[in-house]
Amino acid sequence: MKGYNSIFIKVTILFAFSLIGLGAFSFYFIRMHANNEHLEAQRKYNQFIATINKIIYYGGNLALIEKYLNELDFQMIDNQKIKEELFSQVAPNFGGIVAKILNDEDSIYILVQTPEKATLYKDSSKESRKNSYILTFMAFFIVIVLYILIIKSLMPLRGLRKSIRKFAQGEQNISCVIPHNDEIGELSREFDNAIKKISALNQSRHLFLRTIMHELKTPITKGRIVAEMVENQTQKERLIFIFMRLNSLIDEFAKIEEMSSKNYKISKQEYPFQEVLDSVFKQLMNDYKQNESIIYPQEDFIVKVDFEMFSLALKNLIDNALKYKSEGSVIIETDANSIIVKNYGQPLLYPINEYFKPFFKDSKNPHSQGLGLGLYIIKNTLEAQGLKFQYAYQDQIHHFIIKGAMVKPKKQINHKKG
Repeated sequence: MKGYNSIFIKVTILFAFSLIGLGAFSFYFIRMHANNEHLEAQRKYNQFIATINKIIYYGGNLALIEKYLNELDFQMIDNQKIKEELFSQVAPNFGGIVAKILNDEDSIYILVQTPEKATLYKDSSKESRKNSYILTFMAFFIVIVLYILIIKSLMPLRGLRKSIRKFAQGEQNISCVIPHNDEIGELSREFDNAIKKISALNQSRHLFLRTIMHELKTPITKGRIVAEMVENQTQKERLIFIFMRLNSLIDEFAKIEEMSSKNYKISKQEYPFQEVLDSVFKQLMNDYKQNESIIYPQEDFIVKVDFEMFSLALKNLIDNALKYKSEGSVIIETDANSIIVKNYGQPLLYPINEYFKPFFKDSKNPHSQGLGLGLYIIKNTLEAQGLKFQYAYQDQIHHFIIKGAMVKPKKQINHKKG
């Protein structure tokens, strides 16, 4: 169906119908012109026959009739095949001079017959149909030339489409200027200017974010050094972990920035799910694993994902479930080719698609926290890996479902409480 929506196909179909219509009209025009010409010739030949009959009536001879026909630009026909075909239709003449009109499929003739011979004459000054054929040929030629010119002017659209596709995939070092003075050339120049402006803005934003992250890491490093000097071991470990967590958050923001700017290259490989969970719990500062109720599969299985991005999405999903659960445990389980994170909670006050928008704030929920980027990050990091993210609410339980990550189907899974 995509091919039939192509502008090239539509233009080709339009011109094909134009040629068919032009051919039908030309055939009708030539046929009508031929019929009119034939009727006009028939009328003229009847007048000629009437004049010849008058010449015969007033005693004219064959030489006088031939002179009359020569003055009218009639020529004698010597084609034996035509003569045999027409003479077969003529009855013998047993006396005097007889003048008749004879027809075949293409022409009209005057027959002058005497008892001794029969002679055919044809008007040599009759207009030929060549003009009609020339006009028809010129019309077809103009339509075909117009088609070629239009297709040629549209061809740069394919190159422009490829450039737009490359730009959409994150490649910004492209040029798509088309050296034409028509609308397509103007469009390509405007798009090229837009690419340059967007590239400049992205470079500026990238430099700005990198500068902020670099400046933030400096006090974090100093704080880490100062934390090493704390004598109380418990406080020391907590401070060190906090600074490590701040450092990992900056790295996490850098990954999100790369993903949002289409600069992050997805690398999917197979990993044990338990290894992914260990990374998630480490990002959650381990406190959740020890002090919060998280139930997750004990038996391991394999997932095919981008490790860093999948860990980031799963961490945000579990963190979101822990923040907003009303009671009980956060449950991580598997079903067929799905990983499901469940938590008890009140139903959402807005459609789930609203929560997928960046910086969405639930104004009706006084316990709403953060910048409203949680589900936005989760959805985009999962979809960037070709995974599906779905939501369902049933029996006061939120179900956040990740589909397409599991490689090996699960076996009988026992649950381990963290």
